[in-house]
Amino acid sequence: MVTVERSDPALRDLFVEAMSHAASTVNVVTSDGPAGRAGVTVSAMTSVSADSERPSLLVCIHHRSRACRAILENGVFCVNVLKGDQSEVADIFAGRKAPRHGDRFDCAQWTQAETGAPLLADALVAFDCELKESVRHGTHHIFIGEVADIVIADPGPPLLYANRAYGRPVRLHDEEKEAGARRDAPPAAHDRLRRFNTRDTYPDQALDNDLCQVVRARGTMVFVRGQVGQDLETAETVGAGDPAAQAEQAMRNVKALLEEAGSALEHICRVQIFITDRAHREPVYRVVGKWLKGVYPVSTGLIVQGLARPDWLMEIEVTAVIPEDGD
Repeated sequence: MVTVERSDPALRDLFVEAMSHAASTVNVVTSDGPAGRAGVTVSAMTSVSADSERPSLLVCIHHRSRACRAILENGVFCVNVLKGDQSEVADIFAGRKAPRHGDRFDCAQWTQAETGAPLLADALVAFDCELKESVRHGTHHIFIGEVADIVIADPGPPLLYANRAYGRPVRLHDEEKEAGARRDAPPAAHDRLRRFNTRDTYPDQALDNDLCQVVRARGTMVFVRGQVGQDLETAETVGAGDPAAQAEQAMRNVKALLEEAGSALEHICRVQIFITDRAHREPVYRVVGKWLKGVYPVSTGLIVQGLARPDWLMEIEVTAVIPEDGD
């Protein structure tokens, strides 16, 4: 048995910090067979060779992971590369978020790959592999698999992980085109000062909300009553027990009400979000961030003991503006 001396703790910490800046795709590696079904989120995945008898890739998994033991015994694994909107799947298989019914696989739809490993039905790409080699190095097993089958979904951005937060890639020429369009565009109806994104201010949370510190608005103000997960027409609660689903309904309500008043989402100046549990913050804010991408409102969040009805988990209140003529 070879004894490996642990490196200098300071060097280890520096290595972990440096590696956090290296962007990688987010992948759920699954296996099924005699050892049972298991899966885990990993970022350590890369190709080995496209020119061997069959293409090969490798993944690195902690030796204490149940998925590690399953792959060793089952001899197969599937690498499911996640799409840009599948961060919840990543969080559940990483153990950062508890599955709703105790089974991680309940968070998405799965099919069976050729090897028998679970294949995420709407993964960006899936590589179904037979295990060919396993090497234990430090705390991790390095699994080399030969690819038996590949499934490629419709084109779309992958989910990336860097700086301890999720993100999506932006093509440079698209970014330059958008910047040029902004330069050529007429003056905005409202001035939004000190813009920022929550992925920078809350690096430990999977958020992507465009916000600012100050909005200087011009026009007629519109105050929208706090919206919850309730259908405006039927008054029925939507998304019972699911804060993200309730936030989706609330934002649909906000959009509809603003348009009835002659305004629009892009004229929102202030958002106030109430949640009944700190655990609801990320799923609710991710939904709001998606609806208000590029808007940059002022935002305030509050955790409250309860709302008007016990089945309501969140409430969103907004203030917007109907721009003056000519804006």
